[in-house]
Formats: sequence, C-alpha cells, structure tokens
Amino acid sequence: MKAITIWQPWAEFIAAGVKHNETRSWATKYRGPIAIHAAVKPIRQVVPLLSEKAFGLMVEKLEKASMANGELLTYFNYGEVIATAELVACHLITEEYLSTLPDTEKALGDYSLGRYAWELRNVKELPEPIKAKGQQGLWSWEA
Repeated sequence: MKAITIWQPWAEFIAAGVKHNETRSWATKYRGPIAIHAAVKPIRQVVPLLSEKAFGLMVEKLEKASMANGELLTYFNYGEVIATAELVACHLITEEYLSTLPDTEKALGDYSLGRYAWELRNVKELPEPIKAKGQQGLWSWEA
C-alpha cells in the first residue's frame, strides 16, 4: 500500500475525520488506498505553525479526550501508521477550488494558490497504531 508521512497534529486530524485534504506542493497521479503515517517530528516544533483555528481544533480534540494540558505532547502518535484512506483526487488549488471548501478545511492546510489538495475519503483510524519508518514523498508500506 502507498503511504504518506504527515506531521502531527495534521495526521491526527485526518485520522479523526476532521481534515479531508492533505495539501502538498506537488501533484500525484496515484489514486487508491493510502496509509497515513504520523511523522516523528515533535509537535512542540509544529505548534507555532498552526493557524489559530487549527490550534483551537487541536485543543478541542484534546478536551474531548479528557486530556490535561501536561499530556499534550504525549497524546499524539509519532513514527506510526495511524489510519488508512482512499486517495480519490488531486486538485490544483485555485480561487475557484478554494471557494468550494469550508473554513475548517482551509484552516487545516496550506491552501496557497498553485499547491495541490489531495482528497481523501473512507478514512479508517487503526485500532492500534503500527510502528513504521516514514519517508518523504509517496512510499510503499507493508502492513
């Protein structure tokens, strides 16, 4: 199965069904099953990159999971496949395409014009994450 490595908390947003597109600077012709791999990059290095809305969604998710503030850094999985999905389309990001997206989706990606939105459907969070070494780009994962 093909896989894509994504920084936390964006990987978790996909696994939880909150984020439906993964934005990238490059397009792919691949369509089909894809594993969502959570990168090992510590979330404390990523939090400053979050939009205010994305940060709010992350906090909301943690509150629903009854997490205390001190557990923020240990809640997320790292270096593991956490979900599978179907990659169904790759959209060039244009003004017209942006007009079709809800604000929540826009808050959870880099929707700069000229980038690409990889549309994911049928996301299934794994009952137990599976350790895996991620890679850049699309890579092959053996379950």
